[in-house]
Amino acid sequence: MLVPKFKSLGARQVEAGALRSVLAHLGVVASHTGEPFTEELLFGIGGGAGLGYFVYQSKDYLAPFVATRITTQEMPQASFLRTICERLGLGVKVQSTSSAATAEKKLVQTLAGGRPLIAWVDPRRLPYHGTPNGYHTLVVYGWDERSDVVHVADRCVKALTLTRAELAAARQGEGAPKFRALVVDVPRGQTVVNAQTAVKQGLRDFCQQMQHGFGPANFKSNFGLRALLKWADLLIDNQDRRGWLKLFPRGPRLFDASSSAYDQIENRGGGESAFRSMYAGFLVEADRVFKKRGFSDVAEQFCESGRLWSELSEAFLPDSVPLFKEAKRLMTRKRVLFEKKGMASIDETQTIKTQLDAIRLVVGKEFPLSKGEVMDLLTELCDRILAIHDVEAQAVRELQALIR
Repeated sequence: MLVPKFKSLGARQVEAGALRSVLAHLGVVASHTGEPFTEELLFGIGGGAGLGYFVYQSKDYLAPFVATRITTQEMPQASFLRTICERLGLGVKVQSTSSAATAEKKLVQTLAGGRPLIAWVDPRRLPYHGTPNGYHTLVVYGWDERSDVVHVADRCVKALTLTRAELAAARQGEGAPKFRALVVDVPRGQTVVNAQTAVKQGLRDFCQQMQHGFGPANFKSNFGLRALLKWADLLIDNQDRRGWLKLFPRGPRLFDASSSAYDQIENRGGGESAFRSMYAGFLVEADRVFKKRGFSDVAEQFCESGRLWSELSEAFLPDSVPLFKEAKRLMTRKRVLFEKKGMASIDETQTIKTQLDAIRLVVGKEFPLSKGEVMDLLTELCDRILAIHDVEAQAVRELQALIR
């Protein structure tokens, strides 16, 4: 049972990319081009890039979390994808259940009706390389019970398959809304969509969150531009119990935190540079939507911000330490292998995981930076984050002026 003529288009950002493939299959096109919606445009309509910083702790797991897309209420709402669809005037049905059997039944019924669906999964439970520390969605477009094969579309354009057990396990892992799926409906005769209002709403959401944060008052400083200031301060504050010197002391904890920050910035899908280059692409397209210049000028600032984000990620694991340099190469290699080879990358990815585990053991036994060098590193990271803040604060101000 395959959805006829469905084609995976790949993805840089897994949610916008999944929706792009589905909308292209349904024949939805943007009125300003007459072509299917780009992933960049969908990403921006949902609010686009963002910034959040906090530390995630669960049992023996401790790591910084850097939100690189706009923060939305995903629990219990499927806000990011649902918002994009609703802004484009598309119908949305969200499937939700606590039962694996019921989830499978709904999935099969949807496919039997000739429609693909977007499912949320725990990337750590996928047999291939998933999104580091972030929500992960994929498109299910085929099901063969006799051969125990589920056809899915993800970041790779190559054909991907899972077993029923693999899909069921991934749909109920930690961080994945349990057995949630989304089905898109296109109102009759509305396949050509004018995106002007949707783009303006996305721009406003982005500016609002970057300037004012997200969530309750006591939590707002963890998001938007203030989050950059908070993160920079916590890197070098030796008194705050939430600071890096307390939470991630010299040794394996600091290596893990630095590796996680690098991976989230550079390898969360194929967006790279904290999705700033992707957001710049959205702003360039916004000029075409509104048929006026202005957004492209701000896009150049986000290209600059993207460059600074990449330099920041590189600085977390300095090239002057060969083991750190190799760790960065291996983490990025996992992503690139999957994007190019799909399921054929699994064995190589497992080898890379073993190599990274070995590096961690060596670093844990004899950390390659002295206490003074660690302090110098954290100070450098602080300065880099503050530089990003200044560039993005100016860009947001200019963007806000354009949409008034």
